[in-house]
Amino acid sequence: QALSRGLASVVPIQLIRLWSSRDMQERVCGVPEVELDNLKQHTTYKNCTSASVHVSYLWEALESFSQPQRRSFLRFVWGRSSLPTVEKWERNMTVQLVTGTDDSRLPCSHTCFFTLDLPSYSSAEVCRSKLLYCITHCLAIDADGAAARAMNWDEDED
Repeated sequence: QALSRGLASVVPIQLIRLWSSRDMQERVCGVPEVELDNLKQHTTYKNCTSASVHVSYLWEALESFSQPQRRSFLRFVWGRSSLPTVEKWERNMTVQLVTGTDDSRLPCSHTCFFTLDLPSYSSAEVCRSKLLYCITHCLAIDADGAAARAMNWDEDED
C-alpha cells in the first residue's frame, strides 16, 4: 500500500490503473531488450565517424552479443542495464576513438558521461574479445579511485 500511495502522489491513480505490470516495469526500469538500432541513433562520435572501420568493429561485436551481454555492455559504459524508453535521451552515448593501433589496451568507460574510449583495434574479433573481457570483469564503478588505492595501483604510472 505504501508503494501505491507513493505512486499516487506523483501520478493520478486512475492513470496507473491503465498500465499493465509490464508497462509499469518499462516506465520505471526501461525496456529489457537492448535494441542496437536505437542505441546507434543515440550515439555521437569523437575522433571518428559512424563509418569508421573501428566503429564498425564495435557494432559488429555488439550485434554478436546476447541480450544479457548487451545489458552488461550498457552497465559497463553507462552504469545502467537498459535504454531509455523516451525518444529524446538525456544524454547520448559517445564513442571516442583512441588513436594508434594497440591490441593490448582495453576499452575505457566514463559512466557519468555515457562515453566509451575505444582503442583502434586491428580486427573485429580483437574488439569483441576486449569488450567481453570488460563487461565480464569490470563490474564496479570506481569514480573516486578508492579501489585502485586500496589495491596499491599507481594511477600515475604509464
